[in-house]
Amino acid sequence: MKKINKILLLSPIFLAMSSGLTSCGDSSIERVTLKIINSEDYIFIDEEDRSNDMVEQFKRYVVSLVDEGELDEKYRHVDVVYDTSDTNETLYSELQTGKSDYDLINVSDYMAQKMVSEGLVVPLYIDEDGERREDKVPNYVQYASPTIRGRLDNITAPIYSEWVDDPTHPGEKVHPYAKLEDYAVGYMWGTLGVLFNPEYSAFANYDPADVIYDMHHSFSALWNTSYKGSISIKNSMRDTFAAGLMSTYEEDFIELKSQLDAGTISVEQYMEEYAKVFNGENEESFDIVVNKVQHSLEVLKNNIFGLEVDSGKQDIVTGKIGINLAWSGDAVYSMDQAEDGNLVGENQSTLYYCVPELGSNLWFDTWVMPKNGNRSDERRELALMFLDFMSDPANASQNMNYTGYTSFIGGGDILELVRDWYDIRTDEIYEEVEVKQYNYEYYHVYAVHDDEVEENKDFFALDYPDFMKDDHKIDCDDYLLYYFVPYSYVDEETKEVIEVEEPESVEDCLDNEHSHPVYLLDEEDEPTDVQKTYGDLTIVDDYVSEEDLTYDVVDLSYFFNGTLDDNDPDTEDYIDDVDTIFYSEKYYARNEDGEPYVFEDEEGSHVNNSVGRQFYTQYPDEDTITRCAVMKDFGENNKLVMKMWEEFKSDPLPTSSLIIFIVIIASVIGLGAIIVTNKILVSRIRKKRKGNVQK
Repeated sequence: MKKINKILLLSPIFLAMSSGLTSCGDSSIERVTLKIINSEDYIFIDEEDRSNDMVEQFKRYVVSLVDEGELDEKYRHVDVVYDTSDTNETLYSELQTGKSDYDLINVSDYMAQKMVSEGLVVPLYIDEDGERREDKVPNYVQYASPTIRGRLDNITAPIYSEWVDDPTHPGEKVHPYAKLEDYAVGYMWGTLGVLFNPEYSAFANYDPADVIYDMHHSFSALWNTSYKGSISIKNSMRDTFAAGLMSTYEEDFIELKSQLDAGTISVEQYMEEYAKVFNGENEESFDIVVNKVQHSLEVLKNNIFGLEVDSGKQDIVTGKIGINLAWSGDAVYSMDQAEDGNLVGENQSTLYYCVPELGSNLWFDTWVMPKNGNRSDERRELALMFLDFMSDPANASQNMNYTGYTSFIGGGDILELVRDWYDIRTDEIYEEVEVKQYNYEYYHVYAVHDDEVEENKDFFALDYPDFMKDDHKIDCDDYLLYYFVPYSYVDEETKEVIEVEEPESVEDCLDNEHSHPVYLLDEEDEPTDVQKTYGDLTIVDDYVSEEDLTYDVVDLSYFFNGTLDDNDPDTEDYIDDVDTIFYSEKYYARNEDGEPYVFEDEEGSHVNNSVGRQFYTQYPDEDTITRCAVMKDFGENNKLVMKMWEEFKSDPLPTSSLIIFIVIIASVIGLGAIIVTNKILVSRIRKKRKGNVQK
């Protein structure tokens, strides 16, 4: 799975002990125990008050349902055994031996597919009983991003224990296929890409813009000898195989992209053909694919610093390497650290993440239910309740805020969390500014942007005097303001003029009982009855020319549309395609003048849309998602890839890499003494994220 740490899978003996502990105490009390295994640090933990951990919140939630009469009294005393594991393969081995007694395990998409094929997991919903997903996990159905959930749901797995007639070849038998939508609930998702430091010390002879250009197009940048000895790649068979395949079949991907850009194939056709090449289905046999990729990786080996499992995200921060094949969640972690001068001192740097123009891997971490003949109906129901609880946006936002990874879940809480992290408009603190005296009815707007008070924030709510229009239309800056609070108002009953207390924050402004929405103007610049909504592009288009934009307009409607519940009082005013628009000064990579990079190629020039910062890394634009594919489980071909991988790792790294390793290790000892443990780093990043500094 993509969230990997150096941790230990608890032994069956310890599990038996931990399970036994749940029965201590009053033996007359009937208890139901839910057993879960996840990656370490992959769920919300309140380090100051462990009673607020996500698991503890779930237990209280179950009791609240009992109190409300929605659950049977037998669920009042719930225990949760929550353990952690290291890799997908470790969990797979546990399930194969039949030792696992878990109700839910967290695995990556390919492993979920493999486990479905081999009958190691069971469907979450029982068709014979008429169970439906929308009834069992309604929060997941309501709030999981339809786009991302759809990509997971449509992954298929052959059922090896069953045979059916082949409709295309009469008389022959084939395995039937099952879709993951019946077996898996999505948890976190992301991409595989290239994390790099364009100002890395070994790149001193290169313009940072040239490094960005080299990285943007394809994974073949890892083979570029200009960066020899500065690259680390994943000690992960599938991820490194994916990069090797992308480079090996680069011409195929270029041709598909050209057809898409020319309009000769549809987006759907492009994605279908892309997935075939990405999964090695374009050759007569899979061993041809493996042989070609192995040759590419042997060449790559001479260009890299080394292989890494979980150290690459730290090595690029300490300056040991300049380029890392990375998962998006780890990339955000590294970016945050690298910017923290208090943590890294002189090693402070700005890192970038690239999902190449020619595409990459889209990955998912999911919850599945292992096959277990001893599982009671109560444990099964608790497991489904846990999945639904985790899919509530309020809980998903806690998990996302804690882990730094990107949740499957949308909804208002996640939307606001993303705004807090990345949208420039969350920098606006509403304060009193100079009051201009005019003999016209007006409202005084409290506002400050980018920590500096801006003048002329008088917004006229009724008539906009002709002689004032030109002076105040743009000065009002209402494309950055969404609500305003009057400086004073007249009480309708007493007719007294009441002073309004100055709001101290955005929240105070929005929650103020005298807060009024800003209204859109018509073609004659007259106020209309249409309320301006957060993220409305009309104002930007009307008042700011494209060349004057110093930020990116980020459309995440593909992710959030359909998750903003009209029946939820917190999101009933949200509007698809409007509230899902964000403004960010750090989405795509920009040069030191704040201008977007423009890349030149054989087809002309185009603005960078493949190299970005934290926001882009966590929430790629829709075009990026389109050019990413899910890598299937290799199935019966797994032995071919494993053999290739063992041969690849058995050959020693080039001597030059070992020399570089020794030199750099010596140079970063001082910094390494500061960075003592992963726990400390994680804590710092969480505090930084909560402090809302990575806009």
